[in-house]
Amino acid sequence: MRWPQGRSFAFTIFDDTDLSVPGNFERVYDCLGELGFRTTKSVWPLTSKGQLARDVEGSSCDDPAYLRYVLQLQANGFEIGYHNSSHTGFTREGVVRALDRFRELFGHDPYTMTNHQQNPEAMYWGAARLSQPLSTVYRMAQRGVGTRAAGQDPSSPYFWGDICQQRIKYVRGFVFPEVNTLAACPAMPYHDPQRPYVRAWFASTYGSWWSDFRVALSPQRQDELEESGGACIIYAHVGAQFQDTDGSLRPEFKQLMSRLSRLNGWFVPVHEMLDYMVKEKGLAKLSWTQRQAQEWRWFGHKIKVRGTE
Repeated sequence: MRWPQGRSFAFTIFDDTDLSVPGNFERVYDCLGELGFRTTKSVWPLTSKGQLARDVEGSSCDDPAYLRYVLQLQANGFEIGYHNSSHTGFTREGVVRALDRFRELFGHDPYTMTNHQQNPEAMYWGAARLSQPLSTVYRMAQRGVGTRAAGQDPSSPYFWGDICQQRIKYVRGFVFPEVNTLAACPAMPYHDPQRPYVRAWFASTYGSWWSDFRVALSPQRQDELEESGGACIIYAHVGAQFQDTDGSLRPEFKQLMSRLSRLNGWFVPVHEMLDYMVKEKGLAKLSWTQRQAQEWRWFGHKIKVRGTE
C-alpha cells in the first residue's frame, strides 16, 4: 500500500467499550488527541434488561456523563463504533432500536462494528465464525460455555442479518498477534461469500488488555510496523487498566504512544483507513483457501492466549 501524504505506514485502535465507565478511560483519549491520533471507540447504544446505565461491565449511552464525553470525542475527530446493541443483547426489534438510537446520537449508522462475546444477536460468532472442520471442534470445546450467537440465523428471534447488511459497513473478524494486521490478513477489507450478511470484514492485531497492548506496541514492534509499510488496527479494551487505579494515565502508555507519534505514520480512525484501502485496491472476495488459512492461524493464536477475541 501507498499511504496518503507520503506516510510510511498506517495505525489505529479499535476500542472495545467493555468495562469503560467515566473516570477510567478519558485520560487515554486526551493523550491520543494531544499526540495527533484519531482512533475508534465503540459504544453500547442501549442498556440491557437488568443492567444499569453505568454498570460494572461498562457504561451504555444512557449514562449522561459517558455520553457527553463520547460525543466530544466524535466532535474532535474520533470515530464512534458499534459493539452490538447492549451488554447482553436484544432480539431483532431491540437491535433496530439500538441502531436507530446510534444514528440519532451520532448522525449516521455505524461504519464499524465488533461483536460482543456473550450477545445472542452477535453476527457469525462462536462456531458460526468458522468453517468445517474447525466449527465442529470449536463447538465441542465450547459446549456449555457462553451463548449461541444467532444474528445470522433467519429462524432465530435474534436474526438481523439483512439489517446488518444494509446498515453496517465493516465488521471485525479475526484477530492475529502480528503488529502488521495487513500482513496477517492481506485480503482485508474483504467480503466472504459464505457469510453474506456482512458487507465487508476487517482483521485486527491482538492488544486486548493493557498487558497485551504494551507488548504489541513495544518499540521494537513499532519499528517493525514502520519498516514493513503496513497497517495496524489494534484491538484493545481501553477501560481495562490503561489508567492507574487513581484515574491517572499509565506513564508507559504515554511513552509508547509518544514514540509512535514521532514515526512517519498515518493515524486515522478504522473506517477511514478501510475506506482508503477499498479505494486503492478494491474490496477482495475471500477464497476458500484464504479463509482456511486465516481460520487455522486464528484458532492457534486463540488457544495460545486463551483470548475471547
